[in-house]
Amino acid sequence: MNIDPKLILDRDVIQNPYPFYNALRQHAPVWRAGHAPVYVVTGYEILCEATRRIEDFSSELKVSLYKNKDGLLDAMPANFGSPALAIADPPTHTLHKQIMFPRFVAKKMELLEEELSDFTAAKLQEARAKGKFDFMEEIGGPIPIRAINRLIGFRNADEKVLLKTALESSEVTGGAMTLEELGALKVRVGEINAWLDETLEERDGTNKEDVLDAVKAAMLAGQFSKGEALITMITLLSAGGESTGALLGNAVRILAEQPSLVAHLKANMELLPPFIEEAARLESPFRSHLRSVPRETELAGVKIPADATLMLMWGAANRDPQKFDEPERIKLDRPREHVVFGRGIHQCVGNALARMEARIVLSAMLAYETFPSIAEDASPEWEYNLQVRRHRSLPLNWG
Repeated sequence: MNIDPKLILDRDVIQNPYPFYNALRQHAPVWRAGHAPVYVVTGYEILCEATRRIEDFSSELKVSLYKNKDGLLDAMPANFGSPALAIADPPTHTLHKQIMFPRFVAKKMELLEEELSDFTAAKLQEARAKGKFDFMEEIGGPIPIRAINRLIGFRNADEKVLLKTALESSEVTGGAMTLEELGALKVRVGEINAWLDETLEERDGTNKEDVLDAVKAAMLAGQFSKGEALITMITLLSAGGESTGALLGNAVRILAEQPSLVAHLKANMELLPPFIEEAARLESPFRSHLRSVPRETELAGVKIPADATLMLMWGAANRDPQKFDEPERIKLDRPREHVVFGRGIHQCVGNALARMEARIVLSAMLAYETFPSIAEDASPEWEYNLQVRRHRSLPLNWG
């Protein structure tokens, strides 16, 4: 079966990618997306195999993806700076994860949970007072960026600017921009890097609670280069501000469209954690991540040349009927086998934070007598992006 390579960037497909994913899984689970050497992986087991083969499929990014003048996905060599954390391989990745992980431990989460609960309550009261509101603007953006701001330890940072940085960072690797758009965006990201550089210079590495000081201490100890430190900050901002907001918006939309599910959860709040897992599986906040191919290899019988790029489609794998029974349904007793937060060594260090934020927001919303509904006079919109599955807007009514 020939699959039109323009479909991957078609705006209607971006809005509803699942029929396209189904076709790929059935006919070409490892599919070359046009003339560029970009191979899209959609099957659950094949994707998991690729994450295990770190010598064949490296996390170090070598290319930028973009939409060329013919509307096709294309690639060009790119320098993303020193490999760090999510875009690094062992042993560098292992060292960086050891430095970062203690900042996500239970004690820190407990302190953060109290502040986020109060902040959430205040933001929800504001939304209810408006009646009609955009969930992403009022809740889905502010709460995750407040959490990652506190965790990283910025001082006097404008959270609106931090959120804009997080969203734009994901667009750089989102594969849906033209070369001109991508060039302009990289200039703005460069300005943010300069600000982060200044911020790091101001720290002395002695505050053991903040990620910024942990990174600065690692720099002083020779464990982090400045380039690695900057990449780490941008990565944490993007993952913490973008993907968690996507999770919140996706979960709320599912509930807004299913009043019976809202009633069931209200009566059985112990089912909220499994609902969060299912909402994340059904509408995976990250659609995909990239891997580079340092040498010629093969995956699922498909030959992949050296210097190619692999696109791991988490959102497709999480709906693979070979793995998940009735994958398009929310099933609250389903075993937790999704790959929402990655797989293998690159499982997201912030997954506990994302789950905590979702629990705080959803439990607070479900505690009200009514739950908001989708606004009748405005349609929810998704970001035009191959990496994230996030609502650009989610208009709701809360009467």
